[in-house]
Amino acid sequence: MRRLTLAAALLIGKGFDAVSTVVVLRLSDSVRESVPLSRALMARFGPELGMAILTVITLVVVALLAESGVLIDRLAGGDTPDRYVPRLRATVYLGCAVWFALVGLWNVSLLV
Repeated sequence: MRRLTLAAALLIGKGFDAVSTVVVLRLSDSVRESVPLSRALMARFGPELGMAILTVITLVVVALLAESGVLIDRLAGGDTPDRYVPRLRATVYLGCAVWFALVGLWNVSLLV
């Protein structure tokens, strides 16, 4: 898969998580953000900007992890299995995208 497609999938998953988090926190006083970094960013910059900053941080960190296959391949002298780099990239991007989408669904379930 192309990097842009994978990054778009991650952005959609994390975007759903971010939007659902802000909506749930605004609509329900009984729900609290459990991730310390999210809480700190939201306290410092407000819910929307805090989650936007966290989304950017997430995109950068996941991209670095996904692209680490290139470094591993170079350190191994190119002796990694065929398709190792693109498969690692796809697995990391899509795995994180699915995880964030599931977290977003969990957030929405708190409103039901």
